[in-house]
Amino acid sequence: MTSNASARSEQTDTPAKPTERRFGPCSPANLLSFLYERTDNFDVDELKFLSGAAEVARFSAAQLGDSISSIGCLIDWDYKPGELRCGNFEDGGNVARLLFTIADQVKVISELAHIGAEASFNLRYMGVRDV
Repeated sequence: MTSNASARSEQTDTPAKPTERRFGPCSPANLLSFLYERTDNFDVDELKFLSGAAEVARFSAAQLGDSISSIGCLIDWDYKPGELRCGNFEDGGNVARLLFTIADQVKVISELAHIGAEASFNLRYMGVRDV
């Protein structure tokens, strides 16, 4: 299975830029990771703020799950054997864009969960409650 970035490169036949090889493709999740990993020495208030990212990730995942379920219902309702109603996902390009968007959102949620967990760990290491 190819990754999202490699799948997109294969679609466009565009070589990866030098910065993509070093940091990965410029995406919301990679930007969050890039910024978080280069910031050091957070104070307690900053760590408490960042620990909230885990809760944001939880709610974002729930909302994304509801949205994907709704899309599934739309697709199920849209096409019945021998009967095309609206054709929203008839074009494969629309489906691919939708799936790439969902994959990007899942990566952002993952990065938010990671940042929140790291911040909570650092607070515990400092002996501070993170709630």
